[in-house]
Amino acid sequence: MQGRWRSAGGLALVLAGAPTAPALEPLRVRASAALVPCAAAAARGFPSARATVSAGGFRDLAGADVFVGADVEVTRALESGAAALRSEADVASVPWVLALRDGNPSGLGGTPDLARTGAEVWVLGGLAGYAARQALSGLDPERVQESEDPQALRAASVALVPLSLAGPGERLAADVPALVARAVVVEGSRRAEAARSFVTFLASEPGQRLFAACGSPNQ
Repeated sequence: MQGRWRSAGGLALVLAGAPTAPALEPLRVRASAALVPCAAAAARGFPSARATVSAGGFRDLAGADVFVGADVEVTRALESGAAALRSEADVASVPWVLALRDGNPSGLGGTPDLARTGAEVWVLGGLAGYAARQALSGLDPERVQESEDPQALRAASVALVPLSLAGPGERLAADVPALVARAVVVEGSRRAEAARSFVTFLASEPGQRLFAACGSPNQ
């Protein structure tokens, strides 16, 4: 009979109506704008569970299990009680670059040379972009456009961004302290054990290697 398995002793076990274990919901990772591509690259290689990554800041952690952000953002999450104490880990240092979509016709060597051009410069907004905006403080404010929209930053002809947000074109080293990426378990996560495993994975050599791949021009 279909749907039944019969043992040699004649006892039957009805399989068709047997209850099945509910599928686990994916681990929910929230990442700040600069680190979404990196967190997503690492999540695809996380071996312990399926993980989904969405964009959001340290004030927007409702429903998330893990937060990945710049060190200052993770610190704010811990101070506000939104993240679990002593669950954080350093993941990577992401360098800043001056991204030039259309090549380098002005022969720029770095951020100091921006003063001699009239080009509009886009820069990452929010807490993570504070040091970069300070590096542009000598420019006419009307030339500086702040944004946390990855598409707008990648499309800009000139942008001062973490390597993770650099669009196609030339990339020059920028005199801005590297963005230190950290990960932390969100307070009240419904999957705290899996969340801690993911944070540990991000801090491991395989996790860091995947995380850093987001800086490749092919990503």
